[in-house]
Amino acid sequence: MMTPQVIEGTWEEIVARHPELCGRRVRLIVLPEDETQRADTGAELLSFLIEIGFVGQWADRTDIPDSPEYVRLIRAQAENRENDAGSGH
Repeated sequence: MMTPQVIEGTWEEIVARHPELCGRRVRLIVLPEDETQRADTGAELLSFLIEIGFVGQWADRTDIPDSPEYVRLIRAQAENRENDAGSGH
């Protein structure tokens, strides 16, 4: 069985491929508006992330008292694992 070809774009972009798709079976899935939006600037991206609740979602966590320090700790652990793997330990 052949792997299905996935074509994604606006309706106008799909219709422009009419000659290629003519006579073939197709399945059309209309994506929700929010999945097609793009942020053109960092400010727009930040606004979107705040709007969907991504920014601040860990604000109430008590197991991570200092986020930058936690990131440094995780990064150091990962680097140690890489060094151990490279040395054959």
